[in-house]
Amino acid sequence: MISDTVHEWYDAKHRELSEKEVKLVNGIEISKCPYCESTNIVKNGFYRNRIQRYICKDCERRFTPLTNTIFDSRKIPITEWIEYLMHLFEFHSLTTSARDNRNAYSTGKYWLFKVFEVLKGCQNNIKLSGTIYLDETFFPVINKDVVKKDGKKLRGISRNKICVAVAFDQNHNFLIMVEPTSKPSDKTTNEAFLNHITEGSHLIHDGERSHNSLVKKYKLTEEFYKTDYTKNLPDKDNPLEPINYIHKLIKAFMKAHGGYNRDQLQDWMNLIWFILKDPRNRYEKIEEFIKMAIVSPKRVKYRDVMCKKE
Repeated sequence: MISDTVHEWYDAKHRELSEKEVKLVNGIEISKCPYCESTNIVKNGFYRNRIQRYICKDCERRFTPLTNTIFDSRKIPITEWIEYLMHLFEFHSLTTSARDNRNAYSTGKYWLFKVFEVLKGCQNNIKLSGTIYLDETFFPVINKDVVKKDGKKLRGISRNKICVAVAFDQNHNFLIMVEPTSKPSDKTTNEAFLNHITEGSHLIHDGERSHNSLVKKYKLTEEFYKTDYTKNLPDKDNPLEPINYIHKLIKAFMKAHGGYNRDQLQDWMNLIWFILKDPRNRYEKIEEFIKMAIVSPKRVKYRDVMCKKE
């Protein structure tokens, strides 16, 4: 019985491709070679698993719609990726996701690196407009990088913090960018929001000095509420509660992944951005991610990301 159960689990995770998955993969429009990027490609029959084969007439290499994507050389079906993404987008930790999916923790971590790769640069074309809420939140550095004075950790916004700028507008567009500093400055704030704000928009913020540079540069109208005014207000009366709520969601997500590498903080922010943005429907969001992963080939090798010391 034990042997049969193990084999049933294995077969479930390494089954033949379903008709729906074959239809999904073969329905992807391929416009260029994943090796040389030539558009001189033609269909070249099918592989044994019924997946469409292509051949490039320039480099003469054969490929499928999944070649050089994060799904390339997979031993399990895309359907298991759907289950993984469902957990990830619902704020599960890698540990609980691995337990629920009966995967190794290392598998979930490797797949997370693949997700990061697909989402690199995903916020580059975000343009905020209309009424914009903006504020910074902060994350601690790792213990070995903590700065102390007279044997005590520096308090407040210090070198022991990493600044993350967060903004969203009335159209539900988000921007979550790591600033390479602890205390935001005119330079880092302008770099974080470079080309991301529409001129003439209305900015609601906490009066942080560096925000003035955005007001001037993009000719914004503004209203600001200093911390001294908002700190004792109940959430329902706090004019900055909409942006504070986003901060809470970000902190809750990162708390579930407490051992994260700070050098990958922007990758994490890209993931949170993707989770928070439209569409809200989780099935549509998973479909969007799978399409992103396939139309922009980015292959991630296990040894390149899992054999490095963090």
